[in-house]
Amino acid sequence: MTRLYLTQTLNAGQIIELTKDQRHYLEKVLRFERGQHFLGFNEQCGEWKIVYEKPSYKCLDQIRISEKTQPCWLAFSPIKNDPMNFLIEKATELGVTDFQPILCERTNSHRLNIERLIKNTQEASQQCERLDVPKVHAPLALREFLNTLTSDIHWYAALERSDSADTVIEFPAGFIIGPEGGWSVQEQGMLKKCARPISLGKNILRAETAAIVCLSAGIFQKI
Repeated sequence: MTRLYLTQTLNAGQIIELTKDQRHYLEKVLRFERGQHFLGFNEQCGEWKIVYEKPSYKCLDQIRISEKTQPCWLAFSPIKNDPMNFLIEKATELGVTDFQPILCERTNSHRLNIERLIKNTQEASQQCERLDVPKVHAPLALREFLNTLTSDIHWYAALERSDSADTVIEFPAGFIIGPEGGWSVQEQGMLKKCARPISLGKNILRAETAAIVCLSAGIFQKI
C-alpha cells in the first residue's frame, strides 16, 4: 500500500493538499484512477485512508492513531553522499528520532544537503511504516554539540577498539559516531567525559556500519 507523509492536519472528510511531487507520483507514476486510495500519515494525526476523487483527495478513515516515540538520537560526522543516504535510511528504519550532524577534526565531507537528508527520512519512514519522521538538526562542531547534551538522554560514543566492557544501553539513548578517519586523541578525551564508550569490536568499521551496529545493539537490549 502506498504511504505518503503529510504535513497538514488530518480529519475525516477533509480535502488533502498534496505537494506537486506527491501528485505527480500518484497520478503520473502510479496512474491513480478515481476511487483508488493511499495511506497518509504524520506524528500528530496518525495514519489515514485517503481516496482519490479526481481532481481532489479526501480523507476517509483513521487506520492507526499516533504513538509516543521514545527519543533515540544519532550524532554522526557527514560522509559521502551514497553511504550517508544508506546511513539515514537504515537508521530511520531502526528507530532514530533525531539526526545530528557533527563536524570533527577528520570529517571528510563538509558539504551537507539538509533538504536531501530530510527527504531521505520521509521516504524511509513511508517504506518502513513509521508514523513519525525523524528530525534532522543543523550541523554543529563536536565541542559545541557536546556542550548541548542534557541528562535526560543516555549518551554513548562509538570508540574503535575500545577496551570497555560490554555496555548496557539505557533508553532514551543517543549514539555518537565518528568520521571515517576516526576520532582524534583530543576528541576521544572530550567524548569520555560526556558519554559512555561502546566497543565496535576488533575490526575497523565504516561510519555507516558503526551506526547500524550501535543502533542494533540498543534495539536488541531493549527487546
